[in-house]
Amino acid sequence: MRGHGSMRADIQTLRAVAVALVLLWHAGLPGLAGGYVGVDVFLVVSGFLMTRILLAEITEHGRLDLPRFYLRRARRLLPAAGATVLGVVLITLTLLPSTRWRDVAGDIAASAVYLVNWRFAERSVDYLAADAAPSPLQHFWSLAVEEQFYLVWPVVLALAVVSPVRRGRGSAAARVALVAGVAGTLSLAWSAWLSQADPGRAYLVTTTRVWELALGAVLAALWPRWVARRPGPRAAAVLVLAGLAAVLGSAVVLDAQTAFPGTAALVPTLGTVGVLLGGPFVRPGGVVERGLDLRPARWLGDVSYSLYLWHWPLLVAATAVVGAETLPWAVGLLVLTLTLPVAWLSYRFVEAPFGGRVARAPVRATARALLRPVTGYAVSCAAGVGAVLVALGTLAPGGVASRVPAQAQQVSPAPEVARDDVYAPFYDGCAGLAGTERATVCVDGDVDGDTRVVLVGDSHAVMWMPALAAAGAQRGWRVELVARTSCPAADVIPMAGTDPREDCLDWLGEVTEALAADPPDAVVTAQVPIPRLWVDGEVVRSDDGHPLMAAGMVRTWERLGAAGAPVLTVAPTPRMGADPPECVAEHRDDPVSCGEPLEEALARTWAPVGLALEQAPEVGLLDLTDELCPDGWCPAVDGSTLVWADGNHLSRTRSLELASPLGEALSASLPGRR
Repeated sequence: MRGHGSMRADIQTLRAVAVALVLLWHAGLPGLAGGYVGVDVFLVVSGFLMTRILLAEITEHGRLDLPRFYLRRARRLLPAAGATVLGVVLITLTLLPSTRWRDVAGDIAASAVYLVNWRFAERSVDYLAADAAPSPLQHFWSLAVEEQFYLVWPVVLALAVVSPVRRGRGSAAARVALVAGVAGTLSLAWSAWLSQADPGRAYLVTTTRVWELALGAVLAALWPRWVARRPGPRAAAVLVLAGLAAVLGSAVVLDAQTAFPGTAALVPTLGTVGVLLGGPFVRPGGVVERGLDLRPARWLGDVSYSLYLWHWPLLVAATAVVGAETLPWAVGLLVLTLTLPVAWLSYRFVEAPFGGRVARAPVRATARALLRPVTGYAVSCAAGVGAVLVALGTLAPGGVASRVPAQAQQVSPAPEVARDDVYAPFYDGCAGLAGTERATVCVDGDVDGDTRVVLVGDSHAVMWMPALAAAGAQRGWRVELVARTSCPAADVIPMAGTDPREDCLDWLGEVTEALAADPPDAVVTAQVPIPRLWVDGEVVRSDDGHPLMAAGMVRTWERLGAAGAPVLTVAPTPRMGADPPECVAEHRDDPVSCGEPLEEALARTWAPVGLALEQAPEVGLLDLTDELCPDGWCPAVDGSTLVWADGNHLSRTRSLELASPLGEALSASLPGRR
């Protein structure tokens, strides 16, 4: 079965379904929580098409013209991607807060070499970046996966199929099927494991997705045998309908809690295979064939690449205009409607001229011909990075042609670098704590002091370390930080995304044992209350988890103080409703508007700590709330200091300013050591 033109109608329909699912999922359409499976459909189809092209060339010429393949690929993808990058630069500089510009510049650079999925994977496990707003190039991760595969796959085929050593040992198709099958099996096994162990990384990295591309490659290699058998029209129709049902059903049934891709991705990917197997053989003129050859589906299939490129930047732009973290789904649908003409323009004037008609024309694959699209894309990305960084430079104090008021320039740290204003020794790595495998200790303050104070907790303990270390240097205290991000000083299993952090209990057990064997003069804990806990194989959320969190804190305080050291805890810092650095960057003339009433901000963090202190009155409280939020107001900027590195972590600069009040409060619990 053919569509109008050279592309099979069933493949065009699959492309249309895939892009529609992804777009509607990104728009937040209710009932489509698993719309991300559209990406998996794309990957299988891409593996199928590209492998068929390569095998056809092997069959016809007995070899692969790799330069010609890469030239066609570059012409097909790079011009439209370059135009999108320039559009992202415009959106970034006009609509996004300057706090995000540097990250976008890095995303453009990573997109230029199609490695951006690995950058996003690292960000997914970077605790300080986990709450950052999504990049306008976030969707380039799947393009990066495909291109990494297609950079390597033709070379593998050339070695496995047309090298002199391999020539004559079985058919080319059989060897391709074997290589793809082995690679796919290994990738699927890895994907199943990593999707459970580290879901954030598993979703983005190439190694967990290779099997989906390989599945399409195996189908392409075995395609002649399938065609020779020619399934009957009725069987073909069943394959198509069952396949579409599997894809659409997955989009409805799966959700953000599904360990993905893993084995869950087998349903939509095998559904895609079903459509590919049956599509060409359904009854001509029948209902199924007419359904696969609808004009809207053909059009969506044609523009699917440009539509995918442009929809996400425009959704991010709309989010910035609305001023909300997420768009109402009705607004999201409106943005998608407006994306259609943008995608058509991109297809008509960029993608088709460079990647369609020209790419299909006979071409001699010279280095010069290949350099043109590659250089064009590189120049677009370089210009984008340069434009963003130059604009960012104008915002820095002393920057050329700064458009920032002088008073706002004096804020320290600058909003653009607030997330880097942290206690660097911890994030750079410190020495291992004696007697432990998982715990590290950062030593600061007066390292030779006679009084030893140990600070235990998660990233909220880390953020207090500048203040405590400075107080220790002033008062002769040796200060040790023993912390693990996302692991509170509480006998609980926190949830990090969709991942239960059972390793936190192992870490905390090692810490408490080590401190019991070598007790300090005082133990100070600091942690953020965890909104979701893993209890008896289930997620316990919000208010239901407060008593459990409090009980876990009490148990830990008891163990930490079992050797006789006084135990104190730092009062939880308020959690701001919006991101203060972003707000200050957007309201430099009026940073006061970025503050929040203490009652609202503290209500998000206080409940479990208050419950725990009621049960453990012997634990001292180091409460600096009045210093952070004087007169019942939590400012984003105090004097010239940006208080927050993000919505709930103090900046290192503000933490240092609290050294004296923190030192005084702690001294009161250390009689004779003032």
